[in-house]
Amino acid sequence: MNLSRLIASGTAGLAALSLAACTGLGAIAQSPGSTSTTTTQTSSAAGATSAASSTAAEDATASAEASDTSSTTTGLGGLDTHWDEDDLTWDPSEEQAVTLADGASSTDSDGVAVDGDVITVSAGGVYRISGDLGDGQVVVTAPDDETVTLVLDGVDITSTTGPALSVVSADEVTVVLADGTDNTLTDGEGYEVADDSTPVAALASASDLTLAGSGSLTVTGRANDAISSSDGLVVTPGTGQLTLEAVDDGLRGKDYVDLLGGTITITAGDDGVKSDNTTDTDRGWVLVDGATLTVAAGDDGIKGEQALQVSSGEVTVNSSVEGMESAWILVTGGSVDVTASDDGINATAVDGVEGGSESDDGSLLQVTGGTITVAAGTDGIDVNGSAELTGGTVTISSAANGGDSPVDVNGELTLDGAQVTANGTIITSADQLAMRPGGPGGGMAPAPRG
Repeated sequence: MNLSRLIASGTAGLAALSLAACTGLGAIAQSPGSTSTTTTQTSSAAGATSAASSTAAEDATASAEASDTSSTTTGLGGLDTHWDEDDLTWDPSEEQAVTLADGASSTDSDGVAVDGDVITVSAGGVYRISGDLGDGQVVVTAPDDETVTLVLDGVDITSTTGPALSVVSADEVTVVLADGTDNTLTDGEGYEVADDSTPVAALASASDLTLAGSGSLTVTGRANDAISSSDGLVVTPGTGQLTLEAVDDGLRGKDYVDLLGGTITITAGDDGVKSDNTTDTDRGWVLVDGATLTVAAGDDGIKGEQALQVSSGEVTVNSSVEGMESAWILVTGGSVDVTASDDGINATAVDGVEGGSESDDGSLLQVTGGTITVAAGTDGIDVNGSAELTGGTVTISSAANGGDSPVDVNGELTLDGAQVTANGTIITSADQLAMRPGGPGGGMAPAPRG
């Protein structure tokens, strides 16, 4: 079952989430829908998650002995990604040393070339990198069928002409933050990447990218993004502190962003976290399943074009235009605290019209668990399709003027099992949440469906 078929199944959707995750997400169908808002209180099959909680092994032994886990299988957690726990296991004798120094970088590896302050890794393997570059780059150009592991062991790299760390080619690359170390990556301003070989970002990857290790990483994107992958991006359980600042997006994985761990703080001029693949049926999604994520964004706090899920961990969006946005938004656990100048949570179809439209575009919001707190400048929750609130605790503060309301849906609104408080009022009926001219409780709205 793909995503469009899942959404079409309405209140029975959650029962099919595991199947949907195994067979891939489909693009949202642009159905004409209804031109009016209906409300209903009916039972909805509830899904369940099991949070991924594995941790990486101590870097000192270079083995990632992850604890036993039961990864999330409900919703997006059932989709395949490039990452495997075995990616974090290697023999220390396999490591090849690279020492960075302005004008004097050195290495003992045949797979690494030093050309002034540009260090190029051209073969698969495990590389332990230490030292500083005041104006240089580390570039990965490994064959497309080889994997590269970069252990950052106290690294400070600044570039004035491009990304600080650039993955041009490889099957996949894992960046491990060595235990007890602080690492910094800063790119240049106003540069261009030749032939779109990588995204424009301080840590830029044209291949699948994994972040791991208990150390810390500070990334500053002065030209565009802080960290960006043209494929998938995974932050593993046990990852340390990531501090990202960018003039555009903070953390981007075109195909997916899978946040299984880490304490991640993002300040972004545009979107905080983004996955923007709109063409592949099982891509374009963001999953928060164990991470602690704090975002201040100039636009959306978290945006998954096709799907977005919070199943465990903590999400705090301190400032945004819209806090969370996707065609399919699913909250099954964890905590979400969103502050937005416009809509707090916005479900809208891929390439759909954001707000203002009276038709049901097929998008879907499902809340089955967790704690959600929304402070919004307009609608607390705005769904251009349907919303199902069947579990968890939802607290909404929204504008109370005109057409703004705690919950605005174009399709069907189901309230059955969730504890909802809206603008200080305990909600006991879906009809209390429906948007009407003059605000909630006014006239001219359809009667609840029996």
